[in-house]
Amino acid sequence: MKRKIAIVMAMVVAMTSLAACGSKEAPAAEPAESSEAETPEETDGSEEATGELADTGELTLYYSNSTEWADPIIQEFEDQTGIKVSLVQDGTSSLFARIKAEAGNPQADVVWGGVIDTYRANQDLLQPYTSSEEASLKPEALDPNGYYTGFDMGPMVMVYNTELIPENEAPTSWGDLLDEKYKGKIACADPTSSSSAFACIMSIILAYGTDGEGYEFVEKLVENMDGKVISSSSGVYKGVADGEYLIGLTYEEAALRYMESGASIAIVYPSEGTSSSPSGCGIVKDCKNPKSAQMFIDYLSSKEVQSQLGALNRRSVRTDVADPDAMEAWENIAFVEMDIDWTSSHTEEFNDTWNDYITR
Repeated sequence: MKRKIAIVMAMVVAMTSLAACGSKEAPAAEPAESSEAETPEETDGSEEATGELADTGELTLYYSNSTEWADPIIQEFEDQTGIKVSLVQDGTSSLFARIKAEAGNPQADVVWGGVIDTYRANQDLLQPYTSSEEASLKPEALDPNGYYTGFDMGPMVMVYNTELIPENEAPTSWGDLLDEKYKGKIACADPTSSSSAFACIMSIILAYGTDGEGYEFVEKLVENMDGKVISSSSGVYKGVADGEYLIGLTYEEAALRYMESGASIAIVYPSEGTSSSPSGCGIVKDCKNPKSAQMFIDYLSSKEVQSQLGALNRRSVRTDVADPDAMEAWENIAFVEMDIDWTSSHTEEFNDTWNDYITR
């Protein structure tokens, strides 16, 4: 039986005008009232010891995905399970900062969106759970430590404005970003707050070397950006499509989506290699609705949902779901050797270094 999610997704894909999503309004979470708040021993462990979790029928979801395609997925989950989902939508880094501030009195049950590097770096804010769909998931989508599950795959890419740059002069590599002709015309979001920008910059560092050469490249890149940093990920592909910038660093799905809408941009898969960290989802430590949270993780990993991703220009994390023919073949894309342990353990160092480069 055809499900409503497929119908709504088809409507989303058919839209010819796509606007960047704004933050979903939500009341600020209340901090813990006192040090006498329930301890983890009181709220976690006893139910798991019996193998049963309370069925509360509720779920609070923190997510950084576009509401245009994510909300239909959430709605279908509600319809199938009867679980009422409360939503908070914001940037990935902002959501994890919020989760950290709420530690001891968690308001969220699940966080969804943003690359898995961010989840590894914030592992202490999550609790382990392995999806029931584990056997059908690609190895890249599974956390060896069990704190997150990948939702989709998508390479980090560059985009350029095809009306302003002739095809025979189009960039082909990360190295082209240092060309003087792009000075002040490079669109890049702040990697200290944008997970996609972080993944792009980490791809560059891994490509050029974590022994120092990667940081040297980033320093030169910041100089060629001429101090211009975009406040949101969506501003990158929009800025390039509008001609405000010549070239930008973004993620494949957004670029394909804008191209489908008629934007004058083209995709470049850098010759030095790029990364494709899956976007992630995870359960918040000591959350109030653990059974609902586990059901939502399982749902996102299901073949029913994953089979719809191709229509949204996304690559599935399942081994039994193929990429659409319209996408660049995976084997034709050069990839860096991904070292998520290095990227996650050097996040704070990178943030400090980036801020130093920008404020000079």
